[in-house]
Parts: sequence; C-alpha cells; structure tokens
Amino acid sequence: MKRMLKSALCAAIAMAGTVSAIAKDTPEKPAVHIAAASIGVTYLPLILAKELGYFKDEGLDVTIAAFSGGAKALQALLGGSTDMVAGAYSNTLTMAVKGQKLVTIAAQVNCPAWVFGIAKKNVGKVNAVKDLKGMRVGVSSPGSSTHMAVNYILHKAGLKAEDVSIIGVGQAAGAVAAIRSGQIDALVVNDPVATILVEGGDLTPLAEMRTEAGNKLVFGSDYPESSIYGTKAFVEKNPKTVQAVANAIVRAERWIAKATPQQVVDTVPAEYVVDDKGLYAKGFENSRRCISQTGILDPAGAQTVRDVLSAFDPEIGSAKIDITETYDNSFARKAAETIR
Repeated sequence: MKRMLKSALCAAIAMAGTVSAIAKDTPEKPAVHIAAASIGVTYLPLILAKELGYFKDEGLDVTIAAFSGGAKALQALLGGSTDMVAGAYSNTLTMAVKGQKLVTIAAQVNCPAWVFGIAKKNVGKVNAVKDLKGMRVGVSSPGSSTHMAVNYILHKAGLKAEDVSIIGVGQAAGAVAAIRSGQIDALVVNDPVATILVEGGDLTPLAEMRTEAGNKLVFGSDYPESSIYGTKAFVEKNPKTVQAVANAIVRAERWIAKATPQQVVDTVPAEYVVDDKGLYAKGFENSRRCISQTGILDPAGAQTVRDVLSAFDPEIGSAKIDITETYDNSFARKAAETIR
C-alpha cells in the first residue's frame, strides 16, 4: 500500500512538472545566438543567466559569442550572424539615424562602470583631459560605446575627436597588455580590468563612471550602457523568445543583487576572470551599484544618452528620433511578474 501511495505521489509530482512546462510559452526560436560586446562585470547578467541555467529553464539554447567591442557585435547583428546583442543602448540611437530600427528589451546596467585614465608613463605629464591632445587613447573598438564616451569627454575638455588617435584594444587581456606595454597613453575600460590596472598602478583615473558622483560629473546623471537588444523585426517576430531572454536576464540580475562577491567569482567562467579571483571580486564590488536589478531601462537615462551623443555628433543632435521606440520595458516588467 505504501509503495502504491509513493508511486502515485511521484506520478503526480511528475505530472505537475510536465503541466508547468507545457504551460510556459514555447519560444519560437529555441536556439538563440547573442553577440556580447564585452565579458566584463557589466555583462554579468548575460554571463550568469547562462552559467546558472536560467536560459535553459526558459527553453532556450543560448550561444554567446564574445567580441572585442560593441561595434563588432553590432556588425554581427546587422550581418545576420547573430540574433541579439549584449551591447550599448546607445547603438539603438546611432542606428536609428541610419534608418536601422533596434530595440533594447532589457537593461543590464544603470551606469557604465567605466574608468578613463592615463598610463603610468604619463603621470605628471597629463594632469587633465585637455593634455591628451596628440596622444593615443585605447577603447574597446572604434565606433563602440567606449569610443563615444571618449568623444564626449574630449568634447567637454574643449578637444575634438581628431585631436587624439583612437586604438581598439578590447576590454580584457588586450587592454591590459596595451596599457602596460606603452602601446597607448590613455584607456577607457570596465571592470575587472579597471580595478586590476588601477590597483597595479598601471592606470591613473581621470574620470570614473562607477559611482553616482562620478557619473554625474561626466554625464550629468547615471548613463545606461550595457543592454540586450535586437532588431525591431526580430523582436516582433519572436516575442516569446524575447520574453524568455528577458526572464533569464532579470532572474540573473536578482541573483546578482543578493550574491556575495565570492559567489559571483565562483560562478563566472575562469577564462573571464582575467587576472586573479581576488581582484575580480574587488572589481565586482567596485561596479556593483551599476548593475540593474530590474532589467528596466530608465527613460531619463535614455534621454541622458541621447543628450550626450548629441553634444558631439550633430547628425544625432538634428535627427528626429522617437526615443520611446528604441527600448521596450514591457518584457522586463513581465519578467518581474513571472519570476518568484
């Protein structure tokens, strides 16, 4: 009798699990390719959604391809070799000017968590941004969001974009090697590399975009950067797939919000740690406030991005862009309702 009851109970549990799985919307495109502009701390929601199995829980088989910058990840999307991008929200605005409709469906951060600084060899020679005229500045890749940030910082200092030479060095080991070898004079980079270089004395900050005060000093307020976006056509054709991606991202953000630095380090793939676990953990703590906990892109932040780009790019400044068409918070909001 006990065996019969036990069997019946197991069958009921199994059936409940099956019903739950059937009840969940089946993605139109279970295999999803996402191009990542970076593997830094501000991309943790994407990385950990995969490592923690959250994409699989949503019925998705996600492949992440890491690129050395947002411009290359964007090229992959426009070229059709990837379905979505983990990259800068600002790309939705720059592409809108060119007639390309991109839509951010989940924010990974509320601020970029970049550090812009000078190489050790220039300490004493470069005391302010205006002193960088004629020098080489490292960004993730030309045309990327880090490049745009440099253009804005130069503009505020009274310099033109062409007053410096832009060098693409990535945001990981390539950036470390470039600044330490003297290939570049200045660098804009995110964590964990920012913390690794500052702690090691290889990078002296001129501008810091991890704290509220730092973002206010540079941009006037927090500046949302890393997000998950796709073409408007893909989002409209695959709403269940997009919702599944948003669910996994928001769930990962909630996990990150409660996690200890050690838990994060233990979960991130070893090849993403760059140097050592202790410095990665410190880099995570330095940038933690920037990581979104809701996946929702703040409309005020979106306007700040538009204002920043318009300051140095007259084409964007004069363009008639409906900013509300460059992001859709409904996916993140629905994710918040379904995740318990």
